[in-house]
Amino acid sequence: MTANRPPKVDLKVDAKWVLNANWVRPDERLLEWAPVWKLPVMEGLPRPRMPLGQALQRIGKTIGLVLLWTVGSVVMLIVLAFVADGLSGASVGGGGKTKRVKGPGVVLHGDGRASMMGRLVTPALRRKGWWVLSDQRVAFVAVKRCYTKFLSGTGTEKKIDGPVPLETVLEIPRERYAYDEDHRYRKTAILRRTKPAGLYRRISLADGSGVDLRRRHQ
Repeated sequence: MTANRPPKVDLKVDAKWVLNANWVRPDERLLEWAPVWKLPVMEGLPRPRMPLGQALQRIGKTIGLVLLWTVGSVVMLIVLAFVADGLSGASVGGGGKTKRVKGPGVVLHGDGRASMMGRLVTPALRRKGWWVLSDQRVAFVAVKRCYTKFLSGTGTEKKIDGPVPLETVLEIPRERYAYDEDHRYRKTAILRRTKPAGLYRRISLADGSGVDLRRRHQ
């Protein structure tokens, strides 16, 4: 880490150590955390506007991806032509096992912008970081620098020299919510069948709106 540049963290691997060392209070205990690289799933809540700088960055990435796709599409078609015969005879989910589809890591839910959760939604929730549940509060904690989602979770937890700057974007104290565990369900894309999405910690405010965090271990 340079004098002017904060350390780069892995939101999947470094979460527990970074949060305990730089965010958790002395008498506080972490219960759950969920890494996010973009705005969480919104149910019944309006999406906040995208900041201008982030919108310009996304446009630039989109243009770059289009150019990359144009150059690589011919190569991909050639590769697919070679492997098509082998794939056509392969069985899916060998041994009868099927891939388990997970639900989103975080879901914000409520009844419109006027709900208690709706009033807490701001463009800052589009930042990268963690949604964190402790025995004292639920919060969204943003980081300055992190690896992309694609590159996260591939290494091992590392000791980072010096403090890691974190920003608490949103915080709800324990006395303002109740929480329980609940199963969430999802609809399949084509047949719209109901499938289990996983076990969640449901943080509910007084009007029923709130945050659902998918349990890390289940």
